[in-house]
Amino acid sequence: MRRVPLLLLPLLGAVGVWWSLPRAANPTPPVAPPAAARKAKPLPGAEIFNQPTRLAFKIELSPDALNALSREPRHYAAATVTVDGRVFTNVALHLKGAAGSFRGVDDRPALTVSFNKFAAGRKLFGLRKIHLNNSVQDDSFMNEYVASELFRAANVPTPRVAFATVELNTRKLGLYVLKEGFSEDFLKCHFQQTNGNLYDGGFLQDVDQPLELDEGKGVRDRSDLKALTAAANEPNRAKRWERLQQTLDVDRFVAYAAVSVMLGDWDGYLLNRNNYRVYFNPADGRAVFLPHGMDQMFQRTDMGVFPGFNGLVAQGLFDTPEGRQLYEERFRARFFDVFRFERMTNAMARVAEVLRPVQPDIDRRANDLRHRIAARIKFLAREPLLKSPPPIQ
Repeated sequence: MRRVPLLLLPLLGAVGVWWSLPRAANPTPPVAPPAAARKAKPLPGAEIFNQPTRLAFKIELSPDALNALSREPRHYAAATVTVDGRVFTNVALHLKGAAGSFRGVDDRPALTVSFNKFAAGRKLFGLRKIHLNNSVQDDSFMNEYVASELFRAANVPTPRVAFATVELNTRKLGLYVLKEGFSEDFLKCHFQQTNGNLYDGGFLQDVDQPLELDEGKGVRDRSDLKALTAAANEPNRAKRWERLQQTLDVDRFVAYAAVSVMLGDWDGYLLNRNNYRVYFNPADGRAVFLPHGMDQMFQRTDMGVFPGFNGLVAQGLFDTPEGRQLYEERFRARFFDVFRFERMTNAMARVAEVLRPVQPDIDRRANDLRHRIAARIKFLAREPLLKSPPPIQ
């Protein structure tokens, strides 16, 4: 009898939980896009992000570059980078990661790699910048991939994810998670205009702090952030709701909040004012929050629908009756149409096929994540808000 891969063995508890949940009727099959849309130019990075992909990176750093990264790990150093046999010289890279994930250059460092910083116009698969995450806080290597799929399914702009094996000066570092960087290429995938201000949330900083400007040709006095802060701090709830609608893409923020809580994201903007970017869309001047650092999802399987928000914008919005009602409606809808057990586990199965040749125990690692996903669904299913699916529109 042919042996079934461990990842595909049914988890009775998980399946029982899923089939016991009330579900809406099957959605209408997707309509094929018009001919003009089908002929549209592929988005940057489509070659590696349209399906699970694993690339091979070989990075060569000179002794001087190694010493520079040891002294100043956040400053770019020059490297020669070979990607699946394609050689790129004078590539800029620096070390990345915060308190839990940062590793030195002599260890297993996470890296930001810029292909155009030292060579204008150069890209890899249409991308100027990528991140190579060491996944030291995600044993499954799949949290970022699953979370990215769910956020984007909920219309929240989120970096796409692939995978890579990394070798640094002949030292094999193993499997990495590859993410697209927050650059103009990323913005092109989600916005018609890409010259708005893009701010880095930094480490444990809220929007009332002097956030670092990553991209954009907007205001330089941070008046966009100040207006958002003032709206969130408006003491009158009715006026606060009006002002937030003018300064914040409320629909996208509510979707971002709902999916974040479903994922148990304790280290994002909502609960910890961490791991996020803010883009001010020039089309309407409103802020769009972008998730980042999604390697620790599903750790808190017992997080409630209202876990206690710490982010200033989340506090201000969900303290209004209109904001709370919208959040409850979106949470309920996204739980049944996006946060689906089979969506997540099917994505994991596709990823496992790509990772198994370089990570033989990936099925064991994935099954642990699978159990946590099942536990998360089981916990949320007890919430009164989620006792029945929303009516079909």
